Amino acid sequence: MSTCGEPVLPTPVQLPNTERWDIRSRSGRPYRIFLAWPDTPMPRDGWDAVYLLDGNAWFGTLVDSLRMRARRPEVTGVRPAVAIGIGYPTDDVVDVPRRLYDFTPLRTSEAGNDRETGGAETFLDFLTGELAPMVEARFHLSGQRRALFGHSLGGLFVLHAVLTRPSAFAAYAAASPSLWFDDRALVRAWGAAPISHAVRLMIAVGALEQPSARSALPAEGGLEDRAMVANARAAAEALRRRGGTGADIRFHVFEDENHASVVPVALGRALPFLLAPPGATRCTV
Repeated sequence: MSTCGEPVLPTPVQLPNTERWDIRSRSGRPYRIFLAWPDTPMPRDGWDAVYLLDGNAWFGTLVDSLRMRARRPEVTGVRPAVAIGIGYPTDDVVDVPRRLYDFTPLRTSEAGNDRETGGAETFLDFLTGELAPMVEARFHLSGQRRALFGHSLGGLFVLHAVLTRPSAFAAYAAASPSLWFDDRALVRAWGAAPISHAVRLMIAVGALEQPSARSALPAEGGLEDRAMVANARAAAEALRRRGGTGADIRFHVFEDENHASVVPVALGRALPFLLAPPGATRCTV
């Protein structure tokens, strides 16, 4: 390629204010961590931190949304925040075996246990006990301002964290959570005991993920038999009953969105909720 006879040398496109860490957890598992930070001075009360699962796939989406919307937080409701994408040392958008292990709780039965699963507690230990302190030291953040977003199996992990360690993050968002895993064991678990912490949680799903909405469409990765919308709605209703005083549980079904296309939409809706100032109230949709 040339302009006016002069050769033009291509250069890689880079996102400003970003960096990447390849690290190994105490359990010996390698991770690739993607980081982005605001280009504005840190406010007196510090920045929030948004932790995003499947960072290889969705980190750029999160960064672009934050950069555009945090320019006018008084209009968008999105304040400047540090973005942390948790991924794996690969150029693929997902590492299927790794995320299947990291994002799933221990099974309650042996049915379907043909691949390695059940690493959610170890992964949650890594997030809260290893990665978060590193990020907070790097940017001088307060550990009370963490938010967590996950999709699909990542959404299942978010809801597992809500159930087992509700105070680990200030706010949570689960998009298209894979609640079919282990025969809906996580949904059943919410009927056992209330969640004492005042959880702030958004659950979202695409309308086309439900079999009835997909009757005229081709099957999408086996999701036609997993009742994604019904399970997500059941989870939201169960958590509203069990969430306790002060809990804020939101549920959204996004029309015309499928299991993949729902992620940017859900992330865009989640950011004002995840980054709402402490004590702020917003209309429930």
